[in-house]
Formats: sequence, C-alpha cells, structure tokens
Amino acid sequence: MEHESGATVSNLWTSLPSDDDEAQRVRFDVPRNRDEEFTSFVRDTGAYLHRTAYLLCGDPHRAEELVQSTFERVYRTWSKVRPGTGRAYARRILVNLRIDSWRHGRRESFPGDDKIPVAPTSDHAGRIVLRDELVRGLAQLSPTQRRVVVLRHLLDLPEKEVARELGLAVGTVKAANSRGLARLRDLLLEGAETIEPVAFDGSAVLDRSRAALRRRRVGQGVGAACAVLLLALGVVTRGPVPLPVVGPVVLPGGQLIAPLFDPGPTDALGPDVALPGNNTPVACPEEVPEPTPTRPAEAGDDLGPLDDPLVVDAADARPLTCYDVGIDVVTRGSIDAESGLPVTDDGEPLAEPRGLSDTAEIWRFDSAELYDDSDQTNAAHVETSSATRERPGGSTSLTWYQETRAFPTDLAVTGGRVVWSEYTAADTSPRMSFLRTLSFSDGTLSVDEEPLIGTEERLWLLAATQDHALWTAGVAYDDTRLYTTAHDDPNSSTELATGVTALAADDDEAVAAVLSPGGGETSTTEIRLFDDLAGEDVTGTTLFEVDHDSSAEVTAVAVSDDAVAWAVVPTRAGSGASTLYVVDRADGRDSVVELPDRGVDDLRASGGLISWTSTDTAGDNPVPSSYLYRATPSASGYDGPDLARFPGDAVTASVAGDRTAWLETRSVRQWLVEGTVSPSLERD
Repeated sequence: MEHESGATVSNLWTSLPSDDDEAQRVRFDVPRNRDEEFTSFVRDTGAYLHRTAYLLCGDPHRAEELVQSTFERVYRTWSKVRPGTGRAYARRILVNLRIDSWRHGRRESFPGDDKIPVAPTSDHAGRIVLRDELVRGLAQLSPTQRRVVVLRHLLDLPEKEVARELGLAVGTVKAANSRGLARLRDLLLEGAETIEPVAFDGSAVLDRSRAALRRRRVGQGVGAACAVLLLALGVVTRGPVPLPVVGPVVLPGGQLIAPLFDPGPTDALGPDVALPGNNTPVACPEEVPEPTPTRPAEAGDDLGPLDDPLVVDAADARPLTCYDVGIDVVTRGSIDAESGLPVTDDGEPLAEPRGLSDTAEIWRFDSAELYDDSDQTNAAHVETSSATRERPGGSTSLTWYQETRAFPTDLAVTGGRVVWSEYTAADTSPRMSFLRTLSFSDGTLSVDEEPLIGTEERLWLLAATQDHALWTAGVAYDDTRLYTTAHDDPNSSTELATGVTALAADDDEAVAAVLSPGGGETSTTEIRLFDDLAGEDVTGTTLFEVDHDSSAEVTAVAVSDDAVAWAVVPTRAGSGASTLYVVDRADGRDSVVELPDRGVDDLRASGGLISWTSTDTAGDNPVPSSYLYRATPSASGYDGPDLARFPGDAVTASVAGDRTAWLETRSVRQWLVEGTVSPSLERD
C-alpha cells in the first residue's frame, strides 16, 4: 500500500503459524512524518531564505513575512516536493512573492545602520562576509541590478537561472550584473558589522502553516460553492426570462455567466486566423496605417557619427497591425508552479523569441532540472520545433564532464546554424566552459558531439555566421577577448579584438562594438565589421567611431545586408536616455531612434527590418516593450523609416528573415505568437 507521502507499507515477510496459532508476524515500513520533515526543513533553510528575502527587500520584518508566506505555500504541496529540491523550490516561491510585491509599485526603504540578521550557513552565499556597507550599496543600485547581483553572487546562481527567475533575457542579466558590480565597487567602504543570528521556530512555523492551509481550504470550499451556484443561476437565467407585465428580463445570474461563454472579439486578428482566445490581438484597421512621425535632425540632437539622419521618437510608435504581420501560430503557456519554467498548456517547454531562425524554427534550452542547488542537471537539451508544425524538430543533449551534465548559458542562431555555450557544475575542477554548434536543414540535424572549444574562462557574448562561430571569453564580462573559429575546424581559433561590449552576425559577416576607454568623461567605441573571417587579415574594418559619455556603453549591435545598427545605453541611473543608431547601407538614409526606455536587448537586423526589446531598468516595476522598425524605404514602402510597437503590456520579440515571434506575459499566463512579416506596407 502506498502512503500519500510516497512511502510504502508492505507485508515484507510472514512466518509460518506455530502450534499454538501464534499470530503472524508482519514488518512495516513506517511512512515518513510529513510535519516532522517540514519542521526540520524550516530549521535548515530558514536562515538561508531570510537572508535572501532581506537582501531583496531590505527590511528584516518584511523579510520574515516573506519567509513565513513562502513556508505556508511550501507546506501546501510538501508531499510533492522531491527530496533534495526543497531549498530551490522554496527559493523560487520566495522570489516570485517578492516580484509580485514589486509589481505593486512600492518603493523600497533600506535600513541605514541596522545589522544584517543572518546566521552562518553551509550555503556558499553564507560564507560571504555581509556588511552594512553592502546593504547600503545594494540600496543605491537600480532594482534590476540589485536583484541580479543578489541572485547571481550572494546566492551563487548561474546567469541562465537568474534570467528565468526574474523573467529577463540572459543578455540583460549579464549587463545588469556587470554594471551593478562596477557600481558597488565605487560605493562600498571598508569596515564590517557584527552579524546577528536569526532562528526560526519550526513548530511555530508549522502551526501557522497549518492554520493558513485550513483557511485556504475553507476559502476554496466557499468559493467552489459560490461558483457552482453562480453557474447554475447563469445556465438557468442566461437568456431573457419573461415576467408578467414587465416583459423579457435578463436576470443578474445571466449577466454574470454570459462572459464565460463569450469567446471575445476576433475581428481584429487579421485574415483567416483562428486563435485560441485570451491573447492580445493584432490590430487590423480598414486602411494601411500612417507612418510614424519623423523629423530632421536639430541642433542639440545626439547624432553620433551620422551626418544627416532622420530622428524618430519611440514614444510615437504606432501599434503593430495585420498589415505588418500575418499570424501563423499562437501557443498559449504559463509559468509552471513547481519548476518555475514557462511551459505550454501541454506541459512542454515554451520557446523564447530570442531563438528564432529565418527557417521557421525557434531554438530553446529544455532545462527543467536546472533549479538544483549544485548547478547540475541530467536532462538538459538544445531543441527546436517548427513554427509550421509540419517538419520534425531536432534535439541534442548537453556535454558530459566529470560524470556531470553541463548546463546551458547562452544561445545564438543564424539561419540554420546554432551555437551555444555551456558551463560545468560548481563542484567540477577545473570548472570549464564549452562552445557547441549544430546545423539544421530540411529537417536534418547535424551535431558535432565534441565541443568546438573548451576553456577555463567564462564565455559571454556569442554570434554565428554560416561558416564561423564568434565569442568573447574572459574572467569578467568587462575584461574579455573576441575569438572566432570555423565550424568545421576546431583548431582554427583566432583572436580578433579586446574590449568588445556587443556582438552580432548574419550569414556571412559579423559586427562588434570595441570599446576604447577614455581618460576623462568621454570614451570611444569602434563599430567594427568582420567580413573575411577565413582570410589572413581578420582585424576587421572600422565602420564608425562613436564618441559617448564614459557613463554610457554600446550594449547591442545588429547587422544585415541592408542595415547596421547599434544602441548606446547609459550604465548609471540618471545619466541620460538610450539612443539607437541605424545606418542604411544601400541608400544612405540613416536614422536615429530616441528611446524613453533605458535598456536595449536582443537587437536584430534582417534586411531593412530591425527589432529590439527595451526595458525601463530604472523603474520599480521593469516591463519590457518590443518594437519592429522598418528602417529603409524598401521595407516601409515610404520615403523614410516607420516604427511599430508589438502589442501587449510585457513583450519580448525578435525577427529573422521574414519571420517574427513575440512573447507576451501577463501575470502567470504567456502567449507565444509566430508570424510572417510583410515585405513592405505597400503605401500609395
């Protein structure tokens, strides 16, 4: 017989009856005690979770409330928690609870002289000497930088896991981590405070968790009864009910139940598109929309190295319409409560737009077991599924190293070529990074089982042409070197440059932003093109020299046959706005996009199309917005550029070839939309 906790009660052996009919002897496996295990879990993890909560909210009392709420939620599903995963499971719940409180728009108040109430633990983060100066330094970082630094360094989580726990892209996490650490180096002072221990009463926590569970069940019972009653009234009274003298009347029950049977408006979803409902539609006006307003450059505009560009304000972007994109597939998804990963309604991993290829696939990491405290996984793959769902997808597992599977950290896609980086587990020595590659064509997957390169340095930026992989490697994000190697020759690695802050590539060329720090308030970044990676001279060609404030950085670049683009983003709050520069390589009609948001992530170029995701990292509630920019007249159908904004409140998007995909997040629900971009808007 199986106990609900997973333990078994078995008649393992029975003796033969004795002459005096002695009762048979039965041995039982005693089932585990749910409450005792939970109480032990509270004692072992209370300090760890309290430290995490304290560093995220800065208030010891609110931290205790967060931890108590976390324990109450864990207790509800304690029987489902797998052995050895309780700490990671609870941490995920705590971070989600903290993010929910951030969404309410409250500005944090950090203590100035309070001591950090943390007891020493066996966790790696517990060995860090926490100082009051550290708390004050964290308080002066932006919310995104503070969250990334706490999760990445004080909890020692890998970048990929931090990105998924915070709902950010890996590139955003890397940039926020680098800038946050640089800011902390300027803020921290010498001196330490005494660390006072904090202990959680396991029995008291158990009692409160039991009470919370009872209240929840009572509330669920009352809610279910009300729902049944409401449903019954609605079914009975949904239509008009004839009343004497008064005539036909729709009773309140019918008015309440009618929206449940209403599929919602679908006339704005574009031609011949059947969507599953509850997603953000694409607007479909009767006529082709007017272009986004542009203006000639004026005195005082920051035009960088461009001579006479048009200026566009992203705040004036028009909505994306069915004239821009034809929707092919909409996949509904949500955040899985147990793993914290985005999944489809069928429980499969939900792809992210950043893995989009121009051959209608979206590549992704299937890494459902990466929430292990030791950074280990035995079931991670790189895989794809076709947007048309007509061709079989491909999949390959990650590298085994010292009897442990490496876990993925970043991925880049160009056409049918994919490169990705891996990082080995924390307990391996030496700890290695690997670069792997594969190609996918006509449903055929070609994978090199051996890594293209292996190094004891970290891999940071990745890009790929059809013939070469490019990457930056170094101990820290701001101290790296750029390398390239042919996909079919691992021994052809060549160093190209140092100080690269952004990297991108298309089929046959790559572009990098190479920083030359200045001695004063101004720095210079070269936008350098590499179009002959197989030749003898691989130093590249400098397209532009960009002079910018030393508090800013070129954080993203993109290249296509028709355009080159780069984004200059301030690295400190209050040091200016972000700007996107776009060069029309065919007609010389350059443009500058002024961005009210500060961050620029996943900048893509495809022909005359540019896409990017922008996030206000200085706000209390960072929400991503994405844009589709028709940067050339051939792409806009107009004598100038045109800018559209993807629909939804929290959206990440990408473009590759004539394909586009965007992911909208609303609370725990998500929708991945895939479609085809119109070559132009065919304006009159």
